[in-house]
Amino acid sequence: MSFFYKHICFFMLGMGLLLMFYGCIREDTDGCAQYAVSVKIVDAENHDITSTGAVVSVNLYLFDQNGFLRMVPKGTSTDYLIGEASDKDLTLVAWGNLETDSLEVPELLVGTSLEDARIALLKRSNGNNLPSSDLFYNRLDLNADTRTSVNGSSSVIVLQRLVAGISIRTNALEKYFGASAETWHIIVHGAGDSLNFLGCTTGKQSGYEPETVLNASGDLYVPPFRIFPTEQDGNLTIDLYRGQNKVFSTSMDEDGNTLRALTGKILNLNIDFSSAHSKIIVTVSDWEDITQNTDM
Repeated sequence: MSFFYKHICFFMLGMGLLLMFYGCIREDTDGCAQYAVSVKIVDAENHDITSTGAVVSVNLYLFDQNGFLRMVPKGTSTDYLIGEASDKDLTLVAWGNLETDSLEVPELLVGTSLEDARIALLKRSNGNNLPSSDLFYNRLDLNADTRTSVNGSSSVIVLQRLVAGISIRTNALEKYFGASAETWHIIVHGAGDSLNFLGCTTGKQSGYEPETVLNASGDLYVPPFRIFPTEQDGNLTIDLYRGQNKVFSTSMDEDGNTLRALTGKILNLNIDFSSAHSKIIVTVSDWEDITQNTDM
């Protein structure tokens, strides 16, 4: 068989497979089902924020009963058309704002389960975690009830924010600990350092090291940053370091309540060292209510 003839055969075989794939999507053929899906974005109060630009990219992953199948190609605007064999039980997983500058985004192998498929926080050179991107998430089961009907109606997958926010301020820091040329930094220990494709926190305990600002009065300020939310029975621990020495740590507010970061909300901590005993004052605000000039 000549070199030219062999390549023509491979080309025709590839084109045949491609046509079969597109035929399953575009035609109502026996054994194939098609699903029209649109993406909607909502905030923590379920307000539609699709058009606000809160989500700049959407990644869709298709699973069946045996695990990961394939990525879904990008659609037009927020609309997608998915074709697959009609005898499969399908689950569509959607992530918004998967950014590789703060997250380790896997290239999934076929057959990977929803539990084993994970995204993880990236780490600094010292081993501490970088804050997360502004992640949104949801999943949708695709079945006979969600197939494209004669009138062309589509199913909607509603993405909600999957991260929490934290901001931290200190008061009378140098008055309490004394002036020093050593650098201050804060480590926030939270839930696991990865999320599986069920939207659950997993992995090892995270240790976020956010950017800090020291003002002219010698007080430390941590602009709002994103973390994976605290599990229902979990807590946050705030560690304050001067140089390599940990000089303060807390996992409770001044009333003895456990510190937790809620999905879609901002936890604002004010650590006041102006008296003999430190006070940890906590407020919780909506995502849109951040008054500081910071980029979440």
